[in-house]
Amino acid sequence: MSDVTLTSMNRRAFVMSSAAGVLSSAALLAFKPVTADAKEAMIGNKAPAWYRFKLGDFEATVISDGTLNLGPAAGLYPKTPKEAVEGVLASQFLPSAPVVVQENCLVLNTGDKLVLFDSGMGSYKVFGPTAGRLESTLAASGIKPEDIDAIILTHGHIDHLSGIMSDDGKRLFPNAQIIMSKVEHDFWTDEAKTSSTGVMKLLVDSARKNLLPNKDRMVFVEDGKEAIKGVSVVSSGGHTPGHTSYLLSSGGQNFLFAGDALTNTAISFSHPEWVFGFDADPGAASDTRKRVLDMAAHDKLTLIGYHFAFPGIGNVAKEGDAYRFVPAAMDN
Repeated sequence: MSDVTLTSMNRRAFVMSSAAGVLSSAALLAFKPVTADAKEAMIGNKAPAWYRFKLGDFEATVISDGTLNLGPAAGLYPKTPKEAVEGVLASQFLPSAPVVVQENCLVLNTGDKLVLFDSGMGSYKVFGPTAGRLESTLAASGIKPEDIDAIILTHGHIDHLSGIMSDDGKRLFPNAQIIMSKVEHDFWTDEAKTSSTGVMKLLVDSARKNLLPNKDRMVFVEDGKEAIKGVSVVSSGGHTPGHTSYLLSSGGQNFLFAGDALTNTAISFSHPEWVFGFDADPGAASDTRKRVLDMAAHDKLTLIGYHFAFPGIGNVAKEGDAYRFVPAAMDN
């Protein structure tokens, strides 16, 4: 080793050790012991999560309702070997026991309407205690429930519509119309389903609790038509009979609020053919995933995924016969 290299290394070591000494002295002066109250405040996910960005001429705000614990990954993909499921998740540094997913609701301000897409878990704790934060996160973002003109629903599952009504029958968004597919509405409010048992009973009860009190506020939409100006209906059935995604278009930008047409950025993209346990019609759901992914990749649509890692925004890249999710950089 040359003298020059040794000198360079010695100089670097001296600078590093000097900097460490200064930092240690500064740290002793600057940092005070953490109080018990401060320690408590640092534990858990208590900070409301919201993210506001421009969508063409519109303003959009992703509002977190919290997270859901879906249990072990193997149970979510019942037709696929456990090792294969866990391997795909591990390849993207995602846990498999349990699988924890986000709930990314969206508020769109068109300048004419203030619209909420999906409304979270409400007071239900069937997937753990960390959901149901929509009300507090809206408040933190400066959005008042009474200012919401419409709630647009992708489908009738418990984690998407349970924030419409309170447990005591109060409308949490007192001035909002409810916009959804009629097929979806009729499926979940069918009187014959009130005799359901198990998980299905829970889903039916939550749907009826949140939809039936709003009969006079329901607006039904059809594939290819506009739900409101700048928001087009994209039928994406399979996960549920009338599941609907929504294309948001303004100022030359196009975003797709996908709902549960795509649920996992690892598996839904790399293996859209795998059966997902929460899909009502697995074959139709798989076909829908492939169609939505093809459309997003071909048309360069930006996705907003309800269950993707917050804030759930990104694009689709084609990789052979599969796809890859590319998260979008957050605006400052």
